[in-house]
Amino acid sequence: MSQESLEAHDLMESLSESIEKREEKRDQWNIRVALTTSILAVFAALSNLESEQKTSEAIMLKNSAIFYQAKASDQWSFYQAKKIKLHMSVNQAHLVEFFHSSTKERDRLAALVAKYKGQAGKIKDKAIAFEKERDKMNLLSDKALSHHHAFALSVVCFQISIVLSSMAVMLRRNGLWYVSMGLGGIGGLAFLNGFLMFFHL
Repeated sequence: MSQESLEAHDLMESLSESIEKREEKRDQWNIRVALTTSILAVFAALSNLESEQKTSEAIMLKNSAIFYQAKASDQWSFYQAKKIKLHMSVNQAHLVEFFHSSTKERDRLAALVAKYKGQAGKIKDKAIAFEKERDKMNLLSDKALSHHHAFALSVVCFQISIVLSSMAVMLRRNGLWYVSMGLGGIGGLAFLNGFLMFFHL
């Protein structure tokens, strides 16, 4: 074999080894990207699940708040009716006293006034209790919505990160994968925030 053919053969062998090493590196990188993309997809699914759960919770709590508001409104209407009866009884008592009616009639009206005062007080207390429950349900609903917003943000970050990872593989761009991982990190923070609420959105 001539010297030139030996050099060409060595060159081809060297080039073949170089290509194999490059392909091996590329395969390792593809595996790394595929693994991180799979992890991102799992977190995106978990975030989406938590987001939907918090939305359902917020809606149920808001419905409870509406229920308690309706109950409070009913109690306030009932309270107003009792107050009207109370005022009518007080006015009757004044008339009976003015016209010097019998003691029996005065006692009956005094008992009626006391009865309506007691009933009105209890009804008012119930209405206030229902309003407190309404306010509590509204507050819990708002908290659930805050958690939902954090999870929703994490879903968006994870989904965009997955798209960027896919593009990084297709375009063979490491930079895109790093951007994808950075965005995945932001998604991870938002996911943790959905549970811990260390900052509000």
